[in-house]
Amino acid sequence: MRRLFEGATRPATDRRLIVALPLLTILSAVIGLLFDSVVVVLVLASLLGLVAMAVARQTQAEQAVQERVRSQRLLEELPSAVLLIASSALIYANRAARELFAMPEDAQQVHFADTGFEALVGAVEEAGEVGRPIDLELERGDRTYTARASKLDPDQVVLVIRDITRIRRLDAVRRDFVVNASHELKTPVAGIQALAESLALALRHDPSRATRMVYRIEHEAGRLARLVRDLLDLARLEEPDTVQQRRRVNVADVVRAQVERMVPIAAQRDITIDADLPSLAVVVAVPEDIRSIVSNLLENAVRYNRDGGTVTVTLRRAGGHVTLEVADTGDGIPEQDRDRVFERFYRVDKARSRAAGGTGLGLSLVRHATERHGGTISLHSEVGVGSTFRIELPVAAG
Repeated sequence: MRRLFEGATRPATDRRLIVALPLLTILSAVIGLLFDSVVVVLVLASLLGLVAMAVARQTQAEQAVQERVRSQRLLEELPSAVLLIASSALIYANRAARELFAMPEDAQQVHFADTGFEALVGAVEEAGEVGRPIDLELERGDRTYTARASKLDPDQVVLVIRDITRIRRLDAVRRDFVVNASHELKTPVAGIQALAESLALALRHDPSRATRMVYRIEHEAGRLARLVRDLLDLARLEEPDTVQQRRRVNVADVVRAQVERMVPIAAQRDITIDADLPSLAVVVAVPEDIRSIVSNLLENAVRYNRDGGTVTVTLRRAGGHVTLEVADTGDGIPEQDRDRVFERFYRVDKARSRAAGGTGLGLSLVRHATERHGGTISLHSEVGVGSTFRIELPVAAG
């Protein structure tokens, strides 16, 4: 690539050399013919060599300048802060560094010790003294940074600073997720294990009790299967989808299928599901994502509803969007919990959620699937009255 850049910067200078050399050669030949003097020819040849050397030096100087300009442009575009310090004086700071330290455009007027990062000043001094790179991690406000100070010349140190706040937050989210998922998986697995051990005894001594245990094992196994399904859905949603995975999906057909699936379950608690659906409400999306949105909203509306309650499902297409609303007549969600219900494993009522078979991942899946398709999700809830979840998806989901 360097040769490519160098080749792109030569024409103007080489043109001068191309023009000068033939002229001097012709001049040398003419004078040689006129004066027939070997001395004159030698002098002119020497002069020709000097001119060629001068042109070559100028070419190299121009290339060096252009190389510095290119390097500076590259440094200016880096997301990491880069600073060059010589004897505690700041020689250079790229754009990211100037923004980080709130420096003026002419960063050379700033003394590095005045930046306010005492740990960085110490790292620069230590790198200059020991001659090896010094790495450190530090916090400023709510941001976390890593920095490396490296000695370049006897009196120069380069300092590179990266903002790793997002990486640290993602690490914390992953750790919490592993802990929560392990806890959620452990509960049904432990229950199945204990019930299986008791079942072996009950089959011999108390057949009626054994029947109840089989039902409980089935319940715990179903809960475990739902949790595994939700974990797999969540992992799938966190992977970027491709254009090939998206196709035309009639949301109305998806809603009808999920309503039919939930009607027998709702009937066990005398819950009525009313659906107001058009014949067509098509979006371009990943079909599995649409299924996940609808199924989780309907399951939650039934699961957290009161006995004898109602679930109302409304689907509309208008203004380039398909809007889905799922309303229930349950207990509602307290105001302090409304912003957190979309978090993984967050439950308003943990005991009730586990008793109802919830995994704590349903609304997180709904949010991920909606946002991945450029949609929005909103919640209106009133304690003691019920909750309404509203999903808006663009027809050409992006």
